[in-house]
Amino acid sequence: MSKPKRNWRNIRDDFLDYTRAERNGVYVLMALILLVNGYRFYKNHYRVDEYDYTDRLAEIEEAYAGTERAIPKQKKLFPFNPNTVTEEEMQRLGFVDWKIKTFMKYRATGATFKDLDDFEKVYSIDSLDIARVKDVINFDQIQSKSKKPGSEKKKIKNTLNKNVALPTTPLFDFDPNTASEADLKKLGLSDRVVKTMIKFRSKGAFRKASDVGKIYGLKQDQFEKLLPYIQIKNTGKKPKYASNIQKDREIEGQRRKVFDKEVKVEVIPLKSIDINSATVEEWQRIKGIGPSYAGRIVKYRDMLGGFYEIEQIKETYGVVDSIYQKIEPYVKLSAPKDKIKINTIIEDSLARHPYLNWNQVKVIINYREKHGPFTKDEDVYGCRRLTKEEWKRLTPYFDYSLEPDSVLLVK
Repeated sequence: MSKPKRNWRNIRDDFLDYTRAERNGVYVLMALILLVNGYRFYKNHYRVDEYDYTDRLAEIEEAYAGTERAIPKQKKLFPFNPNTVTEEEMQRLGFVDWKIKTFMKYRATGATFKDLDDFEKVYSIDSLDIARVKDVINFDQIQSKSKKPGSEKKKIKNTLNKNVALPTTPLFDFDPNTASEADLKKLGLSDRVVKTMIKFRSKGAFRKASDVGKIYGLKQDQFEKLLPYIQIKNTGKKPKYASNIQKDREIEGQRRKVFDKEVKVEVIPLKSIDINSATVEEWQRIKGIGPSYAGRIVKYRDMLGGFYEIEQIKETYGVVDSIYQKIEPYVKLSAPKDKIKINTIIEDSLARHPYLNWNQVKVIINYREKHGPFTKDEDVYGCRRLTKEEWKRLTPYFDYSLEPDSVLLVK
């Protein structure tokens, strides 16, 4: 007969059946295995044995003792100007060929050298070159380059393309609802901003000065300059669809008046609804609690076995603090109806309780089978599977009698 296949869930459940001492033993064994393998990995890949190279160095020194090393001759330096120096002169100064070519290409782009900082900007010139020739560099013969033709026109054109008014543009009072396209352009606004403003006011009207600042493309600093000159007059023009909105409001007001006359508000006495016995209909007597909220509260209460604190109502799905504040003045508390007979309940029934999960239920049932019936709340806490907070909110539901549970045993 072949053995049934075991999956990860079976292995996990078997591990949870171990005692605390057995689980600690497994943890220690795993830690030792990791330490041994970690040390072997370190020894094979990172550990470096020290080696004494004194004898080897002595042999090398002895082999070169009778030889003289050639000392390269230092190039003779002379004054030069980076703006006029030639390739032959740079070779005489000791620059290598690839550095000379890079320097010449950079200078051919129109670059000029006024000081050492400009000379260092060349990619091929490093700090060693600067330190070697800095005392012989002469920047006196710099040829001033004339401005490119059309540069002044280009500067003016770039300024006009901006959405900011020129300093010389005179400002004047204007109404954005009535100002013409020419007047808006006189204020220094670009064509795009002017078209956007006209399109905006065609669909509605500028009701206040801050509405102008919402125009797409209008810069904040430009709006701040125009703000003191904006004068909006009350034209009496209503926004689009205003008449339809007013009609809808009047119809809704008439409906509410009729509804208020027909519906009589029921007065509910304070603290009159028992949260552990109230039906769905009784919950709906509270203003703001409809069939949905009432059904959820009753269903959650039955799953718990009853409430032992009024604040437990807030644990119901969807019952936020604002809903709870409507409920709290009208409810009172009685003892929970159903309790959990912890010594006789079966695993599936216990797992239905909202305060427990399957792992906790399995540990409690296994602990009961190994150590016998529970006699007090501290015995359940001894399972070491519940936190102190989880244990405290569960203890009001425990019944330690040995009689079968007629409610929670039903599947």
